Amino acid sequence: MVINTISKFCKLAVIPLLLGFPIAVVAYRLNLWSMGVSFQLIKYTGYVSIAVFLIAILVALFALFKKQNNVAKTCAVVAVLLAIPVVGLSMQAAKGKSLPFLHQVSTDTVNLPAFDAIIALRGEKSNPLDYDREKLEPLQQAAYPAVKPIVSALNVKQAFTKAVNTAMSLGWEVVAKNQATGTIEAVETTSLWAFKDDIAIRIQMTDNGSSKIDLRSISRVGGTDLGANAERIKKFITLFTHH
Repeated sequence: MVINTISKFCKLAVIPLLLGFPIAVVAYRLNLWSMGVSFQLIKYTGYVSIAVFLIAILVALFALFKKQNNVAKTCAVVAVLLAIPVVGLSMQAAKGKSLPFLHQVSTDTVNLPAFDAIIALRGEKSNPLDYDREKLEPLQQAAYPAVKPIVSALNVKQAFTKAVNTAMSLGWEVVAKNQATGTIEAVETTSLWAFKDDIAIRIQMTDNGSSKIDLRSISRVGGTDLGANAERIKKFITLFTHH
């Protein structure tokens, strides 16, 4: 019967669909192919998962109506398993739509903290360091109003030391630090994809002798960061100001 054939197809499709995401991550981390290929694999795995998920539900309901309990159970299990990639894709899509298309964020959008030592590490295929203020500043301010400079009662020397310690506490790799210029450069490697994102920290003295700390975080790859850079800066701000 057709219903049994469809049920078998759904059952056979489960394993490759569940393996789509882990294969994409592992292959990228092993440099077997580019991030673009991995993202395409995830996207189409997600689309097919949604289709099979819906088919499995419909077949399960039809099988129950026809009192074909074994087929109904098989399709129900398929639907439950495929709910994993379906929900995951849906959540990522919803997050992507709710956030601006940014791959860099800065607490100072007029005079951004600059990169120096990290430039040589970024590679030719990395996102450019240019900042289109007219386009990006309104997007950042609307989405991440909490991303603002830290104004600290500490003097510049004390703030510099605390900034270095804060960066290290967050697991960032401090690539360069210059107390004379008040600049720190660091790299954070993301846990899942092993993406390398770059951070510039600048400490300046204010008119009253206290310090102002600015941060800039930029992803090396990807058109959008899904909020990762803003979240990184907010974590630094929280740790710096509350410890």
